[in-house]
Amino acid sequence: MADEFNRYLEYQKDVAEAKLKIIERLQKGIKEKPQKRTSQANIAWHVLKTAGRPLHVSEIIEIAKRDFHEELERDSIVSAILKKATAGRMFAKTAPNTFAAKQD
Repeated sequence: MADEFNRYLEYQKDVAEAKLKIIERLQKGIKEKPQKRTSQANIAWHVLKTAGRPLHVSEIIEIAKRDFHEELERDSIVSAILKKATAGRMFAKTAPNTFAAKQD
């Protein structure tokens, strides 16, 4: 019985310490984390996922500019997509300079 009571007290102590940390953070003011920038590869993946079919790099760049207001550099995006496709992540190469989003 004493063992259970000691575990209960330890639990209550941990909860109180966690609450205290939260209160201290709120008193200091929470600094917002800077918003992470979306990578070119992630933008390309979203373009391909939305399209639902393989697209040529030129189409990916065009749609990214139109729908995401992002300028993708052709050489950079091809390099990024190829690197991930070769590693078997995010993309699949279906034809020369044509890629599809891999299914989750």
